[in-house]
Amino acid sequence: MAPTIRTQGDTDGCGCLNCRNIETITTHRTVLDTLVWSVRLFRSYPSILGFSAVIILANRLLETESINILPVPAIDIIEFVTAFAFVFLIRAYVATIVAGELTSDRVTARKGLSHTVARIPAFGITILLVILLVMSTAAASAPLFGLLLVFPGNPIEIVGFPAVAGVGALVALGPPLLLLFKFWFALEACVVGHYGPVDSLRISWRITTNYRAKILLLVLIALGSGVTFYLPSYVLQIGSDLGLLSSLVNMIAASIGELLSVVWASAYAHIYVQQVITE
Repeated sequence: MAPTIRTQGDTDGCGCLNCRNIETITTHRTVLDTLVWSVRLFRSYPSILGFSAVIILANRLLETESINILPVPAIDIIEFVTAFAFVFLIRAYVATIVAGELTSDRVTARKGLSHTVARIPAFGITILLVILLVMSTAAASAPLFGLLLVFPGNPIEIVGFPAVAGVGALVALGPPLLLLFKFWFALEACVVGHYGPVDSLRISWRITTNYRAKILLLVLIALGSGVTFYLPSYVLQIGSDLGLLSSLVNMIAASIGELLSVVWASAYAHIYVQQVITE
């Protein structure tokens, strides 16, 4: 079995670092230290790169015309499976590997994969709960945008369209995005902590409350790196005579960006462990 890392209050027996075989340095790593540690993890576990490469290659094939030889239902199924594997399965697998590395209980590729597959029902329900809560919040927040239209006068003429659009987006999208942020570590809690769906949401809420500044910094770094890798392809698309070069750059940028997101998955798992072992 892969190691289970929970809060001290939820741990059977002694929950100190020594008894859980976790080094003290784990609690002291900064965001940048965590990212460097995550990159080094790739060298120790080639299976992470291997599984990621297979899914990334599938994504690139789905973007080519050759996939059109298959019937539409088959394409839809492949796209769903590939997206689920990349967004959730890889992240769950990486979290399992991180848990083993931080507890000096090395998880083999076979053990990590079997553990990930075994936890699919639990984190699948967790993901559905998050989606339902976010969508419900978005549906409840969207009508608030209409309040701008019933204000005396014309808000667009008074303060301008950019201001009205910005306020409307903040009112309509702010609550669901905040909720998505609060539940960001639910998957790690489910996979690494073996928590149930509801408890996973509870643990994630606590982590994003106590580690808000650190997590926001990680999000900003992730967004900045995404812009860095995707910007060249959009710049080249401006020139219509550079179609082939633009497509090539776009494929490379997308692949690197997706591979880099696996680093973020490792960082998320590390931050989860950092937080729960100190509670």
